[in-house]
Parts: sequence; structure tokens; C-alpha cells
Amino acid sequence: MNKIATLLMSISLVLCQPGKPGGPGGQYGKRMEMMMVWKMTEYLNLSEQQAEKLFPRMRRQRVKMNDYLLSEKELFDSHLSKIKKGEKIAQSDVDAVYKKMQDLADKKNDARMKFFKSTRDILDPTQQIMFLSFEPYMKEEAQKGMKERYRRKPDPRMGKGKKRR
Repeated sequence: MNKIATLLMSISLVLCQPGKPGGPGGQYGKRMEMMMVWKMTEYLNLSEQQAEKLFPRMRRQRVKMNDYLLSEKELFDSHLSKIKKGEKIAQSDVDAVYKKMQDLADKKNDARMKFFKSTRDILDPTQQIMFLSFEPYMKEEAQKGMKERYRRKPDPRMGKGKKRR
């Protein structure tokens, strides 16, 4: 475990150095991925062998999920271009989009569950449950961090007892 933690910390230090400007999909995306790997390793208490098997499989799954996201986006492109041109959209078109969205959501959910079930050969039952709960856990942690970071600090110029309006 110490080897993994040391390895992840050293890699994250190298990758987090200032460099090329990044935005969505750039340098910050890599930082987020490294942080997620580090947090997941810690949260699941992964061994080195488990991490070597799990993370490549997760990357492949992420690519699949991104393909579903792109497919979903393509559903709207033709209709949005019609709307921008001022053309009318029929209710039957909207119903067809609903149907396609439902099909994509079902496929995406099936792929997600198939992926979770495929971790049986890597994770023990306790780790499997923790792995299922990792995404909500990370979202909650991120929300807490954002609330703390962006919470308004009291203005030092205002005296005690006075409220900011």
C-alpha cells in the first residue's frame, strides 16, 4: 500500500507542475483523473496487483461511456440546427428523440452494471460494495470542498454584530 501511495503521489506531483495551459480535457482533466485514482486506491484499500488490473479496465469503461455521451449529443444536433434555422419540430420528432434517449440510457446503464459485475475477479465483496459507492462518495466530498472553499468569509472591516446584507 505504501508503494502505491508513494508512486501515485510522485506521479501526481510530476503531472501537476505548471505547464501547458489546460481547460476542459487538458491539464486539469489529467489532474482530476490522478486525484480520482489516488482517492479510489485509498478508499478501496487496493493492493498493487488490484490497482494494476482495475485502473486499465476503468479507462476502457470511461471510453465506452464517453461514446454513449457523444451518441446522446448527436441525437440533438440535427434538431437543434432546425430550431436555430427557425424550423418547426413536430411532436413525433420529439417522441422519437425520447425513445432514442431511453434506449441509450438503458444501454448505458447495462454497460455500467456489466462493468461493476466484471470487477469480481479483482475486488473482494467488501471492495465491490465500496466501489459501487465511490462515485456518490466523491461527489459529496467535492461538494463539501466547494462549499468550504467558496463560503463567504466575514468582512474584517465590518464590526461584530453587524450583518452583511
